[in-house]
Amino acid sequence: MEEKILSIEEKLLRQAERKRRKKRKRKLIRLVFLLCALCLLVFYLLSDMSKVKSFTVLNNTYYSDEQILEKAHLDYNSSYLLTIRFWVNHLLKQDPLIKSASLSKDLQGGFTITIEEEKVIGYLSSDPSQVLIQGVGIQTIHDIELQNVPRIGAFTDDQLQLLDDAFEDVDTEVLAMVSEILPHSESYNANMVRIVMNDGNRITTSYNGIHLLNSYKKILPQLEGTHVCLFMDEYSGNIIKQNTDCVNSSGEENPQNNE
Repeated sequence: MEEKILSIEEKLLRQAERKRRKKRKRKLIRLVFLLCALCLLVFYLLSDMSKVKSFTVLNNTYYSDEQILEKAHLDYNSSYLLTIRFWVNHLLKQDPLIKSASLSKDLQGGFTITIEEEKVIGYLSSDPSQVLIQGVGIQTIHDIELQNVPRIGAFTDDQLQLLDDAFEDVDTEVLAMVSEILPHSESYNANMVRIVMNDGNRITTSYNGIHLLNSYKKILPQLEGTHVCLFMDEYSGNIIKQNTDCVNSSGEENPQNNE
């Protein structure tokens, strides 16, 4: 049988057709591969393998671990891959008691949430839901029982601002030892502060002397008796024991004190 001799044009057409078939075949293979990968991804996301394996919450004192996870909208059904760090941090920082938050993931499927809390100076005796946060001011906090937070007496708005400024340099560890913060009046200064400690000792000082609270733990071994009355002198920086009955002294709480 005589072999047909193809023209150059026919050869080019056949080569083009072969290339199109190969291209369609590659596209089909890629499509099948993508569909398989998508099926595997869906299977993984729907399986327990994709879920968070463990949670660790650090540096939280006002809220429990469970409350932090609730605020972050996280639980053991949360997806390890689909949980976005930025969004979790954003949700937590919406709470007035949380200054900053950081979510990190480990290779074992665990989440660690590190919290930086605001410094709470105390709650108002007139309304426990009103909380004085250092550097922020008065905030309304509902549905939480703050532990180791002082009760604040009947200060004026201007005096609350003075307290806010004065407690900026007071360590949170020492602040947790304070039971009450009350306005106080003396003959030589009608605008002072009486600080009642958890151990019953009472400290009188000016607003400018409040930072001396950081030395309170150092002087405790030197004190004798209970309900000791102390005076913190802003000028000398000394904490002085007074031989007076500061428990029953007059002017302990005077809401009309002015600056």
